[in-house]
Amino acid sequence: MTEPTMKERLKDESFWLRLPFMLLFFFAWRLAELILLGVIFVQVVFRLFKGEPQEQLLKFASQLTCFSYQTFRYLTFNSETKPFPFSAWPKAVAVDDNPYVPSDHTETKENSAE
Repeated sequence: MTEPTMKERLKDESFWLRLPFMLLFFFAWRLAELILLGVIFVQVVFRLFKGEPQEQLLKFASQLTCFSYQTFRYLTFNSETKPFPFSAWPKAVAVDDNPYVPSDHTETKENSAE
């Protein structure tokens, strides 16, 4: 199989159709970045005054970061799947454990070593 020439690659319709979508998703990513900064600020305020993050914002931030990841993959040619609104809005990912609080299994290992 021979590699396509530059002239053939320039005539590739799928590449030229992808460019406007890439521009659209670049601006969507920038907008998502601004929204995420707002979510971060509000979460900091909630954490400061309420002692814990706001649950709905946790879910939304998780979905927004997943959308950003899908957008990065599309923009870097790692995926041919177009992100939202051309596919489903991403589902939220579970919140990570608090890294600043020791987990029970660490204490169990220390106790068993004694």
